[in-house]
Amino acid sequence: MLIEYIGLAEKVEDGYSVFFPDFLGFGSAGATLEEARKNAKEGLITHMELMAEDGERVPKPSSLDKVMQLTDAKGCIPLIISIIVPSGKAQRINITMDRALLHAIDSVAASQHKTRSALLAEAVVRLLGEL
Repeated sequence: MLIEYIGLAEKVEDGYSVFFPDFLGFGSAGATLEEARKNAKEGLITHMELMAEDGERVPKPSSLDKVMQLTDAKGCIPLIISIIVPSGKAQRINITMDRALLHAIDSVAASQHKTRSALLAEAVVRLLGEL
């Protein structure tokens, strides 16, 4: 399931700072607005994973209208951050790909101490995050 959280970017001396009204205490930053957006997304995913591990409930996203009415939103740039929320249930699939590509995937997975499935899932999440 794809959900969208609103991050608020503030211009600071050395770039941008991003905070999420739905995740009090969590923030991110970057030298450019695009870097700040990317760092915010990666950080938010990690933050949500840690919350799940600790048994904490991940909050439902607030609407853009609601976030922009907050006092803290004045002068901020809203960033819509799309996150794929893991279902927590793996599903076996059958795919077909070039044998050389498969060997390359297995080689990289082994070098990173990951399974083929974990490497492919990570690559797809990254790709979808760039769209």
